[in-house]
Amino acid sequence: MLRSSVLFHRGRKSSFHTLWRLRPIFCPSVRTVQTAAKSTFYDESVAHFANRETRPITLRSLMERGKPPLTDKELLASANLTFSELPVRLARRVKAFQKLPFIVGTNPYIKDVHDTYYESFLKLRDLPVIRDVKEDEECSNLLMALVERHTPNIPKLARGFKECAEYITPQEVSTFFNDLIQARIGIRLIAEHHLALHAAKKDYIGVVHTRLKPDSLIRSCAKAVHELCDLNYGTAPRFIVDGATSARFQYVPVHLEYILHELLKNAYRATVEHARTQGKSDSEEDLPPIAITISQGDGEVGIRIRDQGGGIPAIVRDEIFSYSFTTVKDEFGEGRLDDVDIPLDQGSVSSENVFSSQTRLSMQMGVGGPMAGLGFGLPMARIYAQSFGGHLDLISLPAHGCDVFLSLPDMGNQDVSI
Repeated sequence: MLRSSVLFHRGRKSSFHTLWRLRPIFCPSVRTVQTAAKSTFYDESVAHFANRETRPITLRSLMERGKPPLTDKELLASANLTFSELPVRLARRVKAFQKLPFIVGTNPYIKDVHDTYYESFLKLRDLPVIRDVKEDEECSNLLMALVERHTPNIPKLARGFKECAEYITPQEVSTFFNDLIQARIGIRLIAEHHLALHAAKKDYIGVVHTRLKPDSLIRSCAKAVHELCDLNYGTAPRFIVDGATSARFQYVPVHLEYILHELLKNAYRATVEHARTQGKSDSEEDLPPIAITISQGDGEVGIRIRDQGGGIPAIVRDEIFSYSFTTVKDEFGEGRLDDVDIPLDQGSVSSENVFSSQTRLSMQMGVGGPMAGLGFGLPMARIYAQSFGGHLDLISLPAHGCDVFLSLPDMGNQDVSI
């Protein structure tokens, strides 16, 4: 028996609540009927929305729409843009999962993330035009819950693709993750930007800090990584920040924070391990410092992170931006993704030394969640940089160390579509 989708009548505000509670449990094109929202891989409405054109949303346009003080009319315009755009982008992600080889798509970790995207699509698909602040508040509360629910997706997918390594090529994994992470950045930025407009903060337009000082964020990240390194190894190198320390620009702080954490963890870990491998003193006073230099040019900021951690062996240099590669050497193993067994629950890492295992996980942990040994740090950091028109490059000096160059544009000058 068919159950039709709930239709919204503009005169009935209670339809908002009805729409969120009820979901279609059967569609004519569904091959496998299940219950509740996890009903299908083959919902015709997914294809319908996925085939729609996404709107050309740029960073500059988002900032212009969100400049304070924000009127109710402008807030509602942002809401309707957000809730009309997200179902299209979510549907495209669902379609991407459907295109995976069947045996890969049915992996429980991968299927779980697919279901998260599909259920989010269903919850946003039939939302009506938002006409007042109260309706926007209700929809925004729903959106906040969905954003939180998607947080652990990347570690889950990493585990799933690890289990399916024999059924999908590294190139296919790379293509899938590049598209997914790029789309994820856009989806989360659109969602979180609208949510941030509800609570105005000084020097912010939505999620964009209009006077972000890289020096302050670098020092904060370096101190946090220094503590993690000290917990893990019992020592940690010093860090030095120089160059254009007074520079300010417009950027999303959480994105820069993620990039910095990933790059600094690599530098700290390599520095300590290289010293020990060479039989040198690993005391904080004797370890070579991590040198971080800031530059500011015309409409962009540059950050160089220099370590003396021995560099990257030539044999693996071409693989450092591959999702299947990791250099972590600990109880998790080392090398490719299929050689590493990473639990999603940090507390179950090691029954013999839980504390050590958790600090090691933290050394490979980014804003997006645990990444220990998954080889996701560098490729994800590069995509985060590139998504707004920036660049991330690495130069390795054999047996000496690495220089990582990060170039980030001022977001207020960018017409990059997201």
